[in-house]
Amino acid sequence: MSSRTPARTRRPSIWSTASLRFAAGFSLLFGIGAAGLVVAVDYGLMRFAEAEVRDGLTHQMEVMRADADRHGGAALVRELNSQARNRDARRYLLLVAAPDGESFSNGLTRQAVNDTGFRRNLPTKMRQTRWPDQTPNMLVLSSHAQDGTLLAVGRDTQHLDELRGGVRQFAFWSGLVLFLLAIIGGLTAGWLFLRRLEGVNSAVARIIAGQEATRLPAIGFGREFDDLARNLNRMLDRQEAAHSALKTLSEGVAHELRTPLTRVRNRLEDAAAHVDNPERSADALDLAMQETDQLSSLFEGLLALARLESSGDQLKTVPVDAAALARTVCDIYRPIVEANGALTGPPDGALMVQGDPHLLQQALANLIENAVFHGGGEVHITVSVQQNNGAVHLGVSDNGPGIPDDQHDKVLRRFHRLSPNSQSGSGLGLAMVAAVARAHGGDVHLSDNASGLKVELILPV
Repeated sequence: MSSRTPARTRRPSIWSTASLRFAAGFSLLFGIGAAGLVVAVDYGLMRFAEAEVRDGLTHQMEVMRADADRHGGAALVRELNSQARNRDARRYLLLVAAPDGESFSNGLTRQAVNDTGFRRNLPTKMRQTRWPDQTPNMLVLSSHAQDGTLLAVGRDTQHLDELRGGVRQFAFWSGLVLFLLAIIGGLTAGWLFLRRLEGVNSAVARIIAGQEATRLPAIGFGREFDDLARNLNRMLDRQEAAHSALKTLSEGVAHELRTPLTRVRNRLEDAAAHVDNPERSADALDLAMQETDQLSSLFEGLLALARLESSGDQLKTVPVDAAALARTVCDIYRPIVEANGALTGPPDGALMVQGDPHLLQQALANLIENAVFHGGGEVHITVSVQQNNGAVHLGVSDNGPGIPDDQHDKVLRRFHRLSPNSQSGSGLGLAMVAAVARAHGGDVHLSDNASGLKVELILPV
């Protein structure tokens, strides 16, 4: 494991954070949408307000035309002149010109009206000459009575322009404020996010430097970020476990190969030294062949164990009768065991599990072989199959010396032996059984058998 100092990572600028870019992007999109909305509101509001003005002018024109048709244009002029003129720019501006030359105007001039229909009058440089009495913008409706009297009525539209300007000004300033708020919010979110990620980047730098036990802190900002941190930590746990297992395996293989290879070399040197003695040389070569067979068995066991552990998630299972499988394995090993002992199998019956029959048979065979190999003397082995607490227990009991309680977990590891100086076996039998159990989602349990050991392979139903 490296102990070098973690490399210093360059802290990203807040201006390069995704949160700020998202805030700016959303502000731009919101601004475009708000601008379109303002244009639509401006157009609709102006159309509605102008329609109201036109309806008012039309109604006023109908009243004036009715009076002119009923009493004549001259009478209408005299009636209007008898009233006080109203020059309020917010009210109607009138122009009545009778055929006899009499006229009335409260600020509306002849130049400002058409002969008939609507006319929009806007401010110009010549405005003071054309209608010196009138300052606001106007919408004018003109018509003729039955006797030819010119009737015109106008309405100030300055308030419409003021309303439009107010709407546009409000939209501009509110849009600017919202954009600034979005940028400030993006900067704040980016700063907070960088503060959170600083701890994550620091942890990653330590992991890169070789501190494999380091884990990522919670990021915050929502469940999705915390879930990401937890999943990354789970991945780091798996990698650390795999690295530790590889290290242990490498050390174990190196330790296990050292002595057998030394013995093989010694046998070959003995054979070479006694080449003139064919019998002794043959015995040395035979012993060397046995050592190489043991090495080959060791490597085959390691390969099988590695394949099982690497493909456990893709294990293909089928319904298996555990009781029938146990009876089959007992039938295979009964002649070997009964040569110097007894083997008792499970009674008739069926207990179904979901599993790989070949792996389960291999695991049960390993347990029986361990009982035979380590039982010593006259061995008595009992194979049992029973269901307990929603699981099927495949048990192998013997009457051997057993295993101390503090060694139960250790013997499930690769190459672990009760006696450090013992060279018997490969130290992979129980490790293979434990790997089969894990691949099936089960477990291995070791217990004292009064006189001997009981090993149970526990499989979920």
